[in-house]
Amino acid sequence: MKFAIFIARRFMLGGKGAGPSRLNGWIAIVGLAIGCIAMILSVSVLNGFESRVISRIIGFEGDIRVSDMTNWEENIDKIRSMENVKEVLAFQERKGLIIGRDEVQRMVLFKAVDTKLITSFYDLNLLTGDNLPDLPLVYLGEMTARRLNVSIGDGIRIMSPIDEGTSWGFPQQIQCVIGGIFNIQVLDLDDKIVFIPSEVGNRLFTRKNGPDGADIRLFENADTDRIAMSIQKHFPSVKVETWGDLHNELFSAMEFERIGALVVLSMIILVACFNLITTLMLVTAQKMREFGILQIMGTTQNLVRSIVMYQGSMIGGIGISIGLGIGLLLILLQNIFGIITLPEDIYFTPYLPMVIFAYDFITILSISLGMVILSTWIAAKRALMISPIEAVYLEK
Repeated sequence: MKFAIFIARRFMLGGKGAGPSRLNGWIAIVGLAIGCIAMILSVSVLNGFESRVISRIIGFEGDIRVSDMTNWEENIDKIRSMENVKEVLAFQERKGLIIGRDEVQRMVLFKAVDTKLITSFYDLNLLTGDNLPDLPLVYLGEMTARRLNVSIGDGIRIMSPIDEGTSWGFPQQIQCVIGGIFNIQVLDLDDKIVFIPSEVGNRLFTRKNGPDGADIRLFENADTDRIAMSIQKHFPSVKVETWGDLHNELFSAMEFERIGALVVLSMIILVACFNLITTLMLVTAQKMREFGILQIMGTTQNLVRSIVMYQGSMIGGIGISIGLGIGLLLILLQNIFGIITLPEDIYFTPYLPMVIFAYDFITILSISLGMVILSTWIAAKRALMISPIEAVYLEK
């Protein structure tokens, strides 16, 4: 064992009869532990909700979207034959009006797709009905259904004001039946989009000549960015967007929220580090005579600095280790047993989601260690101000 580490362990928290320095030291350890627990739990909760949002968005829209393409049928077949591509579903989109019971109206975004594939391609949490009238089936969100005061099996009318459907210039209205109601609970998608059959879209959108785009579903664990780059390489003139590109602002806001949480909660670590500096300075004052004797016996200033820094590192290391260990244990227990429950109809998950990634753990560890090292360096500079001769004659 190195001499500096041996002395640091003997001086740790002031040694026997330390008094105030020991109390401050334990406060520093507890503060560091609480700070690390708070940071790791807050980041894990943010990650957990973000993962749920990502899962819902991908389930609703697919992994990749292509648009501005020509020769749709031929090119869609080429994309479908690419590696790790599971399915491709073309669509048309147009703002339109949906008219429900008692002539209640709602402006929504119609998405015309092959509704035979809607349940296999999209993950909509869809509730469907049986023995429905022989009319085109549309699928709308739960919030839209509430606003229109309709349910599965009810008749509605849809129209596209932009498109002219008659010789008089009036847009045509198409009578449809609600075939299902989906519940996504993210980004107000339940109140924005209505799925309609592609044949209805062809009748309704008279000014469109073909699909507006195509959603691409990949196999599980496929590299979305790599496949998007491959599609872009094969079709240079086509616009290719991943789910992250489509919702870049949302995920940028989530990233900013995560950074803000780390900055705010790192203040707990900062306060604990003030206590650490105070502890090391108290220990230095209590052991000033010993430090002076060590310097007279030939101990260099670098060794004295190392003793103080080793001592601060031990105290800080204990607090950080306890905090990170407890935080990871709490995340594990929550994921296994679901101790903290949530109302599923509000948060679209029955329990508090917690996910921690390696880079988050490293970031929290780096912030904590960085503050501890800075604190010990400040305290070590104070120890080097001791005059060896004065320290030997100093009374305790």
